[in-house]
Amino acid sequence: MAEPRPLPDDLDSRAFSRDDAERAGLRPGRLRRRDIRRPFHGVQIVGSFGTLRERCTAYRVRMKPGHAFSHQTSVLLQGLPLARAFEEELDLHVSVVMPGRAPTTRGVVGHRIRIAPPIVDVGGLPVVRMDEAWAQMAPLLAVDELVVLGDAVLWRDPELLEAMRAATETPYRPGRERLGRALREVRRGAASPGESRTRLLLVRAGMPEPELNAEVRLPGGVVHPDMVWRERQVAVEYEGDGHRDREQFVYDVGRYERMQAAGWTIVRVLPDDLRGAGADALIRRVRSLVL
Repeated sequence: MAEPRPLPDDLDSRAFSRDDAERAGLRPGRLRRRDIRRPFHGVQIVGSFGTLRERCTAYRVRMKPGHAFSHQTSVLLQGLPLARAFEEELDLHVSVVMPGRAPTTRGVVGHRIRIAPPIVDVGGLPVVRMDEAWAQMAPLLAVDELVVLGDAVLWRDPELLEAMRAATETPYRPGRERLGRALREVRRGAASPGESRTRLLLVRAGMPEPELNAEVRLPGGVVHPDMVWRERQVAVEYEGDGHRDREQFVYDVGRYERMQAAGWTIVRVLPDDLRGAGADALIRRVRSLVL
């Protein structure tokens, strides 16, 4: 079988609709050739279609005015943390304000919402803003996961706290009570899910609230430990995957040595320290230092 005729340049590198194809002079038979994929009804694409952004960009072709990517799709498009199961989901989540009709095409989960959410542009895609996306996840996440996600929102934009509070007060909000419980434990200043989980473990065990990524002045410069109890000169550092990088490791060692030389005690936390016997031992150690 002969190779398909190349597409016009303006269609070769993007998703396109049947109207786009007609305007470009393509015959219906060309759209049936094996090099063209149809990820959504009425959408054609040549080339890569694997990542979340690629799928959203393809669906954007048939998206109606007033529709926006929402729920876990919005969370992931904005680089916020979610469990791997959500990252592996292929369906896109799209919301429309009532009385609009939610999309029903294959590959898309449609949602009808009562109040128009704030929308932001993410690489040309209309996306529900982080605070609203956080609130939309309430029926799907446990309280601790909502705290972790809420911390991440405030790390990206600390000014969204009031918007998050307003989101918990929206009438008829699914999971409203769970959101309120989570918001009471959300804090500004946690830079990673591991830091958020460490803080929750320690504070729930009776430790005073720590300062998060607060400035500590030392001879030779300023450092920002993950958690600080300043009066006790105690700092807790969560050692996530980023600390495995050699450059980061060398920097951390030098930072810890400078803090210890200035009289600080450093408690380094690994993922296993947040569960089971490791969590019990961590609580005992930190309690002995800060209480």
